[in-house]
Amino acid sequence: MSFSWLLVGAACGGKAPEAGNPAPASQSSASPPASEKKPRVALLSPGPISDDGWNAFGYDALKIVEKELGCEVRQQQVNDSPADREQGFRAFAQEGFDVVIGHGGEFTDQALSVARDFPQTTFVVTAGDRAAPNVVSVVFDTGQASYLAGAIAGLMSKTGRAGAVGGQEIPASARNLYAFRNGARAVNPKMDVPVVFIGNWTDTAAARQQALALIDKGADFLIHDCDAAAAGVFQAVKERNIRAFGMQKDQSHLAPDHIVGSPTSNPQGLAEVVRRILRKEQKGEVVHLGIRDNAVGFAIKKGFIPKDIESKLNALTLAIQKGEIDVFKEQP
Repeated sequence: MSFSWLLVGAACGGKAPEAGNPAPASQSSASPPASEKKPRVALLSPGPISDDGWNAFGYDALKIVEKELGCEVRQQQVNDSPADREQGFRAFAQEGFDVVIGHGGEFTDQALSVARDFPQTTFVVTAGDRAAPNVVSVVFDTGQASYLAGAIAGLMSKTGRAGAVGGQEIPASARNLYAFRNGARAVNPKMDVPVVFIGNWTDTAAARQQALALIDKGADFLIHDCDAAAAGVFQAVKERNIRAFGMQKDQSHLAPDHIVGSPTSNPQGLAEVVRRILRKEQKGEVVHLGIRDNAVGFAIKKGFIPKDIESKLNALTLAIQKGEIDVFKEQP
């Protein structure tokens, strides 16, 4: 990453940071004394942690939990089925894990179901939209950075058309992609930005096919939110020589001549929620984390964006931080 407009230093350890104020580094370690039993935290991933995106982001958070909170951790990839997700939750809860994270909104129903049988375990769902006494949903409002990506597309597109490729049409993912469309239309009301979903997170061929279809209809900028399947999007982008955006992590190395930037989620934000759970400071609720919490950022490569557009994006970023722009409000 050459630089990031948005500060992505959310703290882990100590008191939860207030909006825009990361905790000092001296608070970042919360390892228990050697005489205490280590807390146990598990992560259920819907795809490979080698995807350089959503699943890798979740695993990064787990490693922070291990290093900075002194936890015993374990990660398991589960198949894309409700039965496998439920079995994953139950297996870790039966082993006595204190916190079990289902990494994706598709884990919500299973978390709520299993949580009733294991009141001593706290279940966390990233990108979830519901909660219970021992179920915490954590929503990274990455759409705030997707909105900025959309603004870049709206300001730089030569065709007046961009596109978005999603995995499953779950609320958090859909919000990211529609925020991209909103950002494009905010700066160019005539922008055409179709949003398509392939129905899963791993089908590279389907993602490539949908990306090529969008490009062949005139899109010269694409964004994705389809996890491991994004490799197909990047393949299409390279084949047709257009621009694209990554998602969740800085993905510029996956197509360095084509990826303009990447909306990012900070794994420290998820680790901070786990810390609060372990300290009995976090109740069951839906937690939203965004730019003001230093939990969402935008990584961009130098040289891709003209200075005048960069200035406009910095102004948009400040307006989002101040709450002056609702990136999820649909543009006419």
